[in-house]
Amino acid sequence: MKKSLAYLPILLLLISCGHDNLKVDVSNVEVPQITINRLEQDVFNMDTLHPDAAVSTLKKKYGSFFNSYISGVLNNGGMHDSSKAMKLKLFITDKDMRQAFADCQKEFPSTDNLKEEFSQSFKYFKHYFPAKHLPEVVTMMSGFNYSIVTLDSTLGIGLEMYLGTKNKFYPMLGLPLYKINFMTKENILPDAMRGWMLDEFPYMMNKNDFLSQIIYMGKIMYLTDALTPALPDTLKTQYTNRQTQYSTQNEFNMWSYFIAQKLLYTTNQADIMKFTTDGPFTSAFSKEAPPRVGFWIGRQIIKQYLKTNPGVSLQQLMDEKDAQKILTRAKYKPVK
Repeated sequence: MKKSLAYLPILLLLISCGHDNLKVDVSNVEVPQITINRLEQDVFNMDTLHPDAAVSTLKKKYGSFFNSYISGVLNNGGMHDSSKAMKLKLFITDKDMRQAFADCQKEFPSTDNLKEEFSQSFKYFKHYFPAKHLPEVVTMMSGFNYSIVTLDSTLGIGLEMYLGTKNKFYPMLGLPLYKINFMTKENILPDAMRGWMLDEFPYMMNKNDFLSQIIYMGKIMYLTDALTPALPDTLKTQYTNRQTQYSTQNEFNMWSYFIAQKLLYTTNQADIMKFTTDGPFTSAFSKEAPPRVGFWIGRQIIKQYLKTNPGVSLQQLMDEKDAQKILTRAKYKPVK
């Protein structure tokens, strides 16, 4: 992963009165009208006979994000305008990239639905964090490198990563089925909100042990749910219904295992990764156990913390760096 480029799968929940009602009334919250610029269209329709002039035009329209897009997202490097122009030309004349672009235009002829979805989520964000700024939103093609990027106050959406489960490029790229199943347009909003929250609230916990990591991701998952309360939980967790059922039924057993194995305060990354990395399942438990169960438990702790401490705002939640304090005050005790 590149610095400031965010893509992870996860989930969440939120607050209002008593932190139970996610569907708060934001009808009176005002946010600027959203414009989603389509960088992929501007790039693939650029004048290849005069690439330097085309690049200059794109830089004026997209500002510093365009430089980051070329050097970071496409992984092409090169900071000179002439180098950027030539490498961009090679990118858009590649046969596979042109086919992927055509697929993007077919799947996303309009961004009207995205505008509505993002506008609603932005209202929720302003409701909870009125002093914070909203990002610009841009669609793009990343060369199958990234789904979501957050750079230079811009939230970029890699459309070619959401072409649907039947798109031919995904098996060609060797992507596993558990990833392909969530590479659909319905996953754009939760992925984007999650990636944005990871950038907006970077890791600032006072320790880097297992407990701190799952508490942090529990916060991020909770925020994502707060911004997308109407979405099905399966989209926000990237769990199937069966995996969600397993987590709910085995919450006590998973937490007991973490305690018995003395995992909460370990800083051994190999041990931590067993319960926090993506995959088809969590092998330490069973093939029925979903991946990232540590983060799922982290969300449960955060939910209990806010329920037990209803006066805590989301800003105060994100400001709290002490995972042990959150766990203690949550009085988290899953039912057997």
